[in-house]
Amino acid sequence: MKRIPFPYHCVILVVLSVLLQACQPRLVPFNENVPAQTLSYLGAPPVVDARVRFREILCGLLDRNRQRLGLDVECDNYLWRLNDEPQVSAGPKSLPAYDPGLKILMVPGAFSDCFKDIGLPYQEAAKRFRQMGYHIDNIDVDGMSSSPKNAAIIAEAVAKQDSGPAERLILLGYSKGTTDILHFLVNYPELARKVSAVLSVAGAVNGSPLADRYSKTSYDNWFALLSFGRCRPGDGGVLDSLSRTRQFQWLATHPLPQQVRYYSLAAFARYENVQLHQRVTYKLLEPIEPLNDGQLLYFDQIIPGASLLGYVNADHWTVAVPVEEDFSYRDPALMAQNRHLRGLLFEALILFLTEDLKSAR
Repeated sequence: MKRIPFPYHCVILVVLSVLLQACQPRLVPFNENVPAQTLSYLGAPPVVDARVRFREILCGLLDRNRQRLGLDVECDNYLWRLNDEPQVSAGPKSLPAYDPGLKILMVPGAFSDCFKDIGLPYQEAAKRFRQMGYHIDNIDVDGMSSSPKNAAIIAEAVAKQDSGPAERLILLGYSKGTTDILHFLVNYPELARKVSAVLSVAGAVNGSPLADRYSKTSYDNWFALLSFGRCRPGDGGVLDSLSRTRQFQWLATHPLPQQVRYYSLAAFARYENVQLHQRVTYKLLEPIEPLNDGQLLYFDQIIPGASLLGYVNADHWTVAVPVEEDFSYRDPALMAQNRHLRGLLFEALILFLTEDLKSAR
């Protein structure tokens, strides 16, 4: 059967976006004047509010680099301030010290191996940190495989890590990468003991209603035929592992290891600020909750028992991967700004973890 080349997808997505915008009822308006929320199960460990300190670090980095990078964006416009977030105390706060003792393994999201150049999170920033002495690697999971299959791949990578007494192993999961990491921690408890912390960025913690909408039949008839690039077929379980029904049930019945520290950074954006290729899925999610990033609802992105770092004003791709640099209608100046903001966001995440893990020890 003939494969559909990617450029034609853009045309299809534009048409569908217009139709959905006209036909889908908006049950509730977009409103960021709400408290932080999570969708969790009874008995889940409580989430810790770490938004104030993370905001101090990110805003401090933004102020320090604003002129050098030519950034014309206020920190409160990049990091949403929901109505229950405490105010940052007046006066500048010192930034944490850099610590190359962190060892970071990054796990990308669904279909990541289809576009190697743009599917891996924070690669430009990671390159700079490697030059500073940090050990940062990517785990080459299967973009179309289930979380149990990718958990085994993560286990192989973690087993090879020989951390010294001063090193701490961090697993950074983006999107479905977070789901894969959580399955690894539960399925391989002995190897999980080597992990100090899990950092989730726009993580599909509870799954997504979109995966339930596009069932196994849709995968066989549509996703498996798309010419994404160099996709490995894997076991074809990517949508099953992203299903809200399946993943949320799994999470409720599989307690996560308590010796690991968890951190969650979520994302959501207004429709007009979402990349064109995600506006169709944004409109599908909007009747459930307008505060979504085009792939996930904002309250589905928090790991039970995690420290909540905040909510980035970005869509699901812009927060971590440079998809817009290859496929975007956006102004080049805006794309350059998003690229710089991603770098500062990654830096803030690493500095926050450095400080928090040190204080925990």
